[in-house]
This record gives sequence, structure tokens and C-alpha cells, in this order.
Amino acid sequence: MKYELMLRILFELLSKRTVQATYLAQKYEISVRTVYRYIECIEYAGVPIYTKRGNTGGFCIMENYRLPAGFLTKTEYTEVISALKGLNEHVENKTITTVINKLLSLIKKEYYDVDIKSGHLIIDSSSWADANEYKDKLTLIENSIENNLMIEINYLDRNGEKSVRLIEPHNIVLKQGLWYVFAYCNLRNEFRLFKIGRIEKLTLLKETFEKRPIPEILPFENWYLADNTELVEFEVDEKIAPDVEEWLGVNNVKKGDKITAKANLPIDDILIGKILSFGDGLRVVSPKHLKDDIKKKIQNIIKYYK
Repeated sequence: MKYELMLRILFELLSKRTVQATYLAQKYEISVRTVYRYIECIEYAGVPIYTKRGNTGGFCIMENYRLPAGFLTKTEYTEVISALKGLNEHVENKTITTVINKLLSLIKKEYYDVDIKSGHLIIDSSSWADANEYKDKLTLIENSIENNLMIEINYLDRNGEKSVRLIEPHNIVLKQGLWYVFAYCNLRNEFRLFKIGRIEKLTLLKETFEKRPIPEILPFENWYLADNTELVEFEVDEKIAPDVEEWLGVNNVKKGDKITAKANLPIDDILIGKILSFGDGLRVVSPKHLKDDIKKKIQNIIKYYK
């Protein structure tokens, strides 16, 4: 635990360059005295740390200090490169390619017999029908972001309404296994998230744009905050238990006389649809209003088929 905390403190210094002892003590729940002791141990290991006085002072690391190539093991290098390759195969990015090549050169100098195979990580959130088209869209959006080029999209929303939007892409987001483009929408005059799977047509324009200040709270950062979720309890049939474990995580599914599951979830139409997809194998125990919403949905479905 001691050495793990020392590594974390080292990475804090490398990323922020100036860190106060009180901040480190509060973050890692240790005393200020322990922070000083850990800093001293890091200095003994050859890391050039000095103390900056004043209100904005703290522990600092020399600007020209870099971790040695041998800081990572062969296995760690392999895993990092593998993950980057997996991402780059889906969203081609020149910067990621450059990073991969730099890491490969470092690892080959450190471990002469290394042989990095293709990535172990496969990222594919496209539909079964248009995997290549999906990748082309991501590549085009990446090109737009890199060169500040505007995009015109034909968008089909969840309600079936079509619209043509002129957007300024700022980020590509992978959330809940789905790809989104976070862009400024010239139709709504605000930042919006557009699900890439709902873009019917995408045209890269010659017109350029200037990057805008990103909102402090992004729309995808609070999807699962406590304020937006409720604790949902389920009873689970044994035949679908593996599927529920994959959905909620094995730690949230308990097996005893009955199989039960608990998780904090955003209660909306998406959740109701997910629950109904398990058929009679999954029953909501609480909250009551979610049970009532599911009953109404089932009654509406029955009416439709009558």
C-alpha cells in the first residue's frame, strides 16, 4: 500500500507539477507528516523534487524530468500498446498512431526480443449491418475535429423526427458501448450530443470553425450521478442470471435462496425497455413507481396486439 501511494503521488507531480501536502493528505487519507515522508522516499529514488514557498507553493518536480523507458515492464508496455491499437482500429487518429510508434521504439530499445502482436482489445459498437459505414463516419468526424471543419448531418432522433443540422464537432464520446459526437449545433445554438448510429448522412464541409469553450459540466458526465438515479431491486430467474450479471456486474447480483440484484439506475424509458427485454425472468421489487410504469407499458403493448 505504501509503494502504491508513493507511485500515485509521483504521478500527481508529473501531471500537475505543483502539488500541496494538504491536498495529497486529504486525497489519499493520510497525514501531512506521512506525505512528507513519502516525498522524501521518492527523492531518494532519484526524482528531482523541490519545495516552492508561498500561497501557491507546494512540492514541485523539475520541468525537464521524464520517467525512464525502463519504468514500465515489457508486459505493461504490451498492454498499453495493445489498448491503443484496439482504439485506433476503430477511430483512426494520427496522434494515437504516433504515440504507438513512439512506445514501440522505446520498448524495442529496452527489450530487444519484443514482438507486439495485434491488439487484444477490440472496440466495435457499430450495428451488425454497417460496420464499415460506421467506421467511415467516425473517421470523417475525427478529420473534422482535427482540421476544424464543419459537418452537415441528416439526423433521425428517437421520436422518428428527421432534421438537417450544421454542427461543429469538438469530441468523440464512447459511453455505455455507444459512440457519440459532442458538437456545437448551429440549429439549436448550443452544445449537443449526437448518437452516431442515428446519423443517416454525414457531409464534411470546407467551411471552418473556431473551437468554442467546452461547458464545465458535460451532458454525459452526470448520466449516472446520484441525483439522477434510484436504487432498483430485482428478483432474477436462474436462467437469465448470467445475462443480468453482464448487464449490472457480478458484484451486484447475489445468489442465495433467491437470486437478487441491486443497482443505482436512471429510471427512464430506456431502463423499462431493458427490463422488458428479459421477459418473465426479471421482476422489479422496488421502487413501486417503476413497477407501475412497467405495468402500464405492458398494458399498452397488449392493447396494441389486440
